[in-house]
Amino acid sequence: RRPCDQTPGCCAPSAFSSTTRRPAPDGIARRAMVQWSLTLASLAATGLQSASAVEVSRWNLRANAAEQQIQALIARSANISASLDGLSQHAALDPTTRHFLASLRVCATCDNFKRLGEAHDGGYLTCMDGWEHGGVTVAYSMGVEQHDKWSSDMAALLYRGDGKVVVHQFDCTVPTGPMCLGCQFHSVCIAAENAPAQPNFWNMQQVLSNTGVASAPDRSLIMKMDIEAAEWPILASEQPDVLRKFRQVILEFHWLDQAANHKQYDAAVQALLQAGFRVVHIHGNNYGHMYYVPGSPYAVPNVLEVTFVADAKPAQCQSQQTLHPLDADNNLAGAALPMANLPENA
Repeated sequence: RRPCDQTPGCCAPSAFSSTTRRPAPDGIARRAMVQWSLTLASLAATGLQSASAVEVSRWNLRANAAEQQIQALIARSANISASLDGLSQHAALDPTTRHFLASLRVCATCDNFKRLGEAHDGGYLTCMDGWEHGGVTVAYSMGVEQHDKWSSDMAALLYRGDGKVVVHQFDCTVPTGPMCLGCQFHSVCIAAENAPAQPNFWNMQQVLSNTGVASAPDRSLIMKMDIEAAEWPILASEQPDVLRKFRQVILEFHWLDQAANHKQYDAAVQALLQAGFRVVHIHGNNYGHMYYVPGSPYAVPNVLEVTFVADAKPAQCQSQQTLHPLDADNNLAGAALPMANLPENA
């Protein structure tokens, strides 16, 4: 992996600081108990010990009623405290970060996933819904190094034995790529639409033109992209008509803990959503760590695999990640990551 800036970002100041002073629930109870003790002491001083059984019974009833009121006050105070904590966390989270994280929720369904690529790192859940009806003709694998089983698995699905290239592999960090029938390797990296021209870099429009599919019908291409955080500026600046060429985009998003970049990250995800894609699957790469979002209860893997499918059937968005049976840890020697917890709304 190429080195990247890992400088932690910072969160916006909270309008409701989590350190705001407020009475603890047991403080109310203590004050009530003190008040009741003083009352009993006063009664004792005025003749409680010589009181009749009827009077003692009345005092006991009052004591029981006071105890119930104290318990009710404690419960009410706890609810108020929890509500203030929730307001504090909501206010502390930067709105852009909230919007970005909420956009990563699974909000659509796929009935038939297939794991393409390696059994662990390098394997991705690909949605096969509607695949039997055809339509996808060419695949792109962005970032392959010298091993990429996703390319060969995809070629096996697309190759018709006619000698045509059905999978284009891109990676400028290696001189040669993995070989497979129906695949063609390009020692080229992908650049953002608005990036200055440089050798061995093509933007996505050039990728389509230089591989002969600039006039391909919408939703006839599929792409897997794992390019070590270069995905963000590419997607954030991409033209909708280019994105609409793809039926499915499978991404490995990198360095989600860089809060200073969340505006760009959010723009990248919004570009996909606005081009008609929906998230159908997420999975954390446990070669990375969890990003526990400061000032909030939210957490997400720092490196996140996301499957976007065009025009997928919408479903209720899931703020809590769930695992699919085909999911597998990327790093067999590392601990499994906790499930992502994302905002329920933006």
